[in-house]
Amino acid sequence: MPAYFQAHPSASVPRAAADDTDATAPILEALAEYTRQHTVRFHMPGHKGGYGADPLILNLLGRCAFVHDVTNVPGMDDLHQATDVIRQAQDLAATAFGAEATYFLINGASCGLQALVMAICNPGDEILVPRNLHRSLLSGLILSGALPVFFKPAYDPDLGIPLAVSPPSIAEALAQHPAARAVFVVNPTYHGITSDLALIADTVHAYGLPLLVDEAHGAHLRFHEVLPPCALDQGADASVQGTHKILAAFTQAAMLHVRGERIDRARLEAVLRILQSTSTSYLLLGSLDAARRQVAVSGRQLLQQALELAQGLRRSVNEIEGLFSFDEEWARERGAAGLDRLKVTITGKEAGISGLWAEEWLRKHYHIQMEMSDPYNLLAIVTFGNTGEDIELLLHGLREMQARAAGRYGSEFGPCPHHLLPPDPVLSVTPREAFLAPAVALPLEEAVGRTSVEIISCYPPGIPALCPGEVITSEVVTYLVLARELGVRLQGPADPTLNSIRVMR
Repeated sequence: MPAYFQAHPSASVPRAAADDTDATAPILEALAEYTRQHTVRFHMPGHKGGYGADPLILNLLGRCAFVHDVTNVPGMDDLHQATDVIRQAQDLAATAFGAEATYFLINGASCGLQALVMAICNPGDEILVPRNLHRSLLSGLILSGALPVFFKPAYDPDLGIPLAVSPPSIAEALAQHPAARAVFVVNPTYHGITSDLALIADTVHAYGLPLLVDEAHGAHLRFHEVLPPCALDQGADASVQGTHKILAAFTQAAMLHVRGERIDRARLEAVLRILQSTSTSYLLLGSLDAARRQVAVSGRQLLQQALELAQGLRRSVNEIEGLFSFDEEWARERGAAGLDRLKVTITGKEAGISGLWAEEWLRKHYHIQMEMSDPYNLLAIVTFGNTGEDIELLLHGLREMQARAAGRYGSEFGPCPHHLLPPDPVLSVTPREAFLAPAVALPLEEAVGRTSVEIISCYPPGIPALCPGEVITSEVVTYLVLARELGVRLQGPADPTLNSIRVMR
């Protein structure tokens, strides 16, 4: 028997009772069965269950992860033509998440967004997309050759964050672009703000079009009644969820859910076979199976714990002078349909504290890592993986930070800028045409009037400030220079310093 099996027998996977379908985990059970057989491996991957792994990573991760890192050998099914345990797991997920069909994604929610655009649009087709789209959706536009028609959600000028999408703005965009093939909406936003998807769905369906939802941050919504309703339950035709963001799947594990007949599923599946890796990670698939099982069986109880922690954090933040965390009432007053209460946005703008500086300070002094920061805000994602001790430590750090910063608005404490809203560039050619065009690099300040071939986004949240095919204006340059000076992390440009930018030759 190989040494790795002797030292690390397979972990036990509990089997559900015959009448408790939600508690089954087909992929995990198949993994456990395969490793129980102590199979001698002459197949990929090359580490052979960890026996050939480098000691450094073996000591860090433990051997169990390698033992269960298998490929699609007999009994493990095939993600690209699922007929057995993967199909069973996807069917269970469809039932849990309210879909007619669910597809497991091992290339993240990004892959699902790209697949939906490519499944619906041919080169030159118009598709309505929000200006606060994630850069992965823009990648789908480049791959498909589709022509984006941007509509803009409302923005809060004080916090500098996108708010809800108004149904009238969708109706207006559709009236102006009757040839559009679909409408995409981001819901919830990175900060947890939701739109009235039911009314938007009615508007979109009146044109015979599908409503597609980037629900990357909403995989948990269906499992507690105080959370906003999920996209499919409000009439969306498809949604993409990052199952790892708030639920307990591994990073890069996601799901694509479909309902109704407005999406050609055969074409969608063909696109997924093109985009998804053929070297399927069963660690990712198993984590999706487990995450579904966990929320199907215990989701409400687990989310209740998380909601109580998040509410306590929000309430206590608002008791700290100069700090503010908005609630659902604040969001509704600004046109939102609701708020995911597990997203806690914290701003110190009144105290002159930038979110960028605050994130760095908390990490340095308290070893606390926030989800994201921007010039105005910090964002905390609270899940059932957090504890009361986590919340108390964060609050202690925030109180000390506020006390030290009081009355000191110099560079050490990073004063907030007063005007940092993203610009609205004009599209001159499709993103695909610009991306594939011959290009030349110019100093940023000399690129005004030229057409960008690059995606430039502040990451996180990954919303593009400039897309391929858009004309660079002086307002765009001012925004990018300010973002660079503030230390905002920029992704996409060939020159990471953003001293230069690539434009169409």
